[in-house]
Amino acid sequence: MAGGGTETAEQAKARGELDRLVRLADAAIDPAETALALAVLDYPLRDRNAYRLQLMEHAGELAELAAAKEAATAADRARLLGGLLMGRLRFQLADEFDQTEDPVNLISLLETRRGPPLTLALLWIDAARRQGWRIEPLAFPAALLLRLTDEAGGRVIVEAGGGGEPLAVPHLRDMLKATSGAAAELEPSHYAEQSNRTLLIRLQTMIKLRYLRLGAVRRAIDSAEATLLFAPEQTALWRELGLMYLRQGDLSPAVKALERFVAQSPNSPSRHRTSVLLQELRSRLQ
Repeated sequence: MAGGGTETAEQAKARGELDRLVRLADAAIDPAETALALAVLDYPLRDRNAYRLQLMEHAGELAELAAAKEAATAADRARLLGGLLMGRLRFQLADEFDQTEDPVNLISLLETRRGPPLTLALLWIDAARRQGWRIEPLAFPAALLLRLTDEAGGRVIVEAGGGGEPLAVPHLRDMLKATSGAAAELEPSHYAEQSNRTLLIRLQTMIKLRYLRLGAVRRAIDSAEATLLFAPEQTALWRELGLMYLRQGDLSPAVKALERFVAQSPNSPSRHRTSVLLQELRSRLQ
């Protein structure tokens, strides 16, 4: 652990679960369950079963609503999800750029009912998939968007922090231009389905960047290390981890992380610069 504290049994168990994900096919990864394992690294004394029960209760309520309203279309299902999560259950959208170091993980969301879109998306995905509904996050650059598809092939796109109202193409275009510039246009790649691993990496990246903005480098290190447990192929993250350790003056873990980056990297200027830096750091450790 980056902070140098004693690891609890629950944290060790969570780390083992995350490490085993490397060998799993993406379809076998449960995003919400994995997010709970990641959250335990911040909340080692929490009982994960209590949060699993909450997720099951959400899905049970959604099943009752779907049965009562005969939600067959993707649009109906999106509105039910938004009405339940953001309405009846009163989950709220929080600013991921706030100035506190409070975790923005799944446990925090379930306790406070406030969280950024990436964390809220886990609730939508979990509740929908427990019904057997098809839902996936999209690689849209301006926001976390979800697409629901029904058995007839009908599709709708919604915001994870919204009320479930389907988004029309003009709205999506406006969202894109607001963040990417007036010249930006919608492309097929923006509608690409993201994998479960990618969603979790995206969540962890958001958490890491938030800590870095707040100057909480140790917590950013913890987030990066947790990501690398289940996604060790994220080569650039090894370099970033090494540089964060170096920023903290921790030479030995910095060297190990940078060595991993060099070992996984193809020949490039970045690899060469890192190799030069490694030589200097190794000499300082002698």
